[in-house]
Amino acid sequence: MQISQQLNIKGERVLILGNWSYKNMGDEIILLGTIRLLQQQGKKILISAYDPEWLKSFFSQFPDMQDITYLHEFPKGIRSGFHYFFSPRIKEIIQYRQVDTVIIGGGEILTEESKNAYRYWNLALLPLADKLKKINLYLMGGIQTPKKSLNCKLFGWLLKRTKAVYARDEDSVHALEKLGYKGAEFFMDTSRFAYNRTTVEKESPSDKKIALINLNKNGEKFYPNLLAECKSLLQEGYELAYVPVSKGESPVYNDPQYQTQLEKDLNITMESIDWEENFSTFLQKVKGADIIITGRLHLFLIASYLGVKTKVFPYQKKILKMTSILERLRILK
Repeated sequence: MQISQQLNIKGERVLILGNWSYKNMGDEIILLGTIRLLQQQGKKILISAYDPEWLKSFFSQFPDMQDITYLHEFPKGIRSGFHYFFSPRIKEIIQYRQVDTVIIGGGEILTEESKNAYRYWNLALLPLADKLKKINLYLMGGIQTPKKSLNCKLFGWLLKRTKAVYARDEDSVHALEKLGYKGAEFFMDTSRFAYNRTTVEKESPSDKKIALINLNKNGEKFYPNLLAECKSLLQEGYELAYVPVSKGESPVYNDPQYQTQLEKDLNITMESIDWEENFSTFLQKVKGADIIITGRLHLFLIASYLGVKTKVFPYQKKILKMTSILERLRILK
């Protein structure tokens, strides 16, 4: 199956919905890559985010981001609904209703690994309920066909209104075709378009060999393996540094907790390699590393694109699928 090379997005004012601004690097650079693709088409871009102020601040370090409009995401529950409807945020619905195109996109954006995902993204369209027949709706990224009855109904409702699906793996395209949906295409994870890989230079050379380490909650079962790898690397003279790919508040998004645990078990202190304040410097540090060991898909992708030797703990099928794709594209190191 061929990988599509261009997003065919209709409309001029495009609203992007997704799990943005939860301080997960993977999601943020997926969004940045999507923005870059839409900017090439001259679109007016609006982003619905959990914390639009943080997202605007993070994106301010990148060029050509001045014309992006940042909105608070539509509430996903009763408590968030109370805060939304009884605050100035309610006025943002006017801007929601001025769009003619909506993209629901991101990493694992519609999967049963996130038990409420299908309900959430149906709710997110509520401000446009009376306009959906005229809205261009697209699904993009990690899309899975559900098995649970309610999710099947919610997903079916979305698909009936969806102009096209840009899925980041072939299995999803085939599954959608089995459902009878013919508008699915295989499109590379949009983080690939977020930055110019050819201009990234290594950080100043170090006398020591550098290994960048990461682990997350979903890959916790691999902690003993990671600990053994770290001990072996230290014996070989490597200097270890830690990359907190996700820095959210919930345990699933709190990667720094494993830095603390590793430092305790190894009796060392590791530098924390931050991506939030200066993404260009972060890329230089990644490119300058001798090896990356991670359980996070997008640290693996960045390292692979930059030609850095990488070892991955595949806690989810998406990592194995992406490994296969990169091997076919001959960009896996």
